[in-house]
Amino acid sequence: MGGPSGGPGGLWTATPTYHWNPGPAGDSVAYVTAPLSADTAVIGAGAVDLWIQASVPDVDLQVTVTEVRPDGQETFVQDGWLRSSLRALDPRKSTELQPWPSLREATAAPLPKGRFTKLTIPLYYEGHAYRAGSRLRIIVSAPGGDQPVWEFGSTHPARGTALVTLGYGPSMPARIVLPVVPGVRVPTPLPPCPGLRGEPCRDYPG
Repeated sequence: MGGPSGGPGGLWTATPTYHWNPGPAGDSVAYVTAPLSADTAVIGAGAVDLWIQASVPDVDLQVTVTEVRPDGQETFVQDGWLRSSLRALDPRKSTELQPWPSLREATAAPLPKGRFTKLTIPLYYEGHAYRAGSRLRIIVSAPGGDQPVWEFGSTHPARGTALVTLGYGPSMPARIVLPVVPGVRVPTPLPPCPGLRGEPCRDYPG
């Protein structure tokens, strides 16, 4: 991994060293939208709603938003994370675009056994221009070690592999909410791959 500052591959250099590789088969699920009909600027926070059922009472989830480009490349845009037991939102702070988990012990709760539960996963801020013809891809997985100088450590005892099932259909709709800013003119074509700082790029594995 790169150093935390200006050394080779460091976080504050033009090209930090990312380890953004496709996860093993069966360890994630992804949704892909239809191609965008126009350039679309997204600036700010967002959220992903999911319905899940798990074989254990608590799981950690990561949602990754990417741009699948018409040239067959995929650009990382942003992540979001949630521990399922901390899914309760603070009603005083939460908005549709910026949900706030309360993170209070009093509102923590295990997943109900044998039943689907709705989760809202906050997405961290992004400032990205999606080009016409690109598709948005939403990847749901366990938290990964794909950042340049940090990764998640386990705070749960090792107990084998958890099975997580995602619900779908009219009664369990999944959705992504993003702050689209109208009227933004995107003056350049697709950037080189890689070419955007903090947004690694790879061949689209799909």
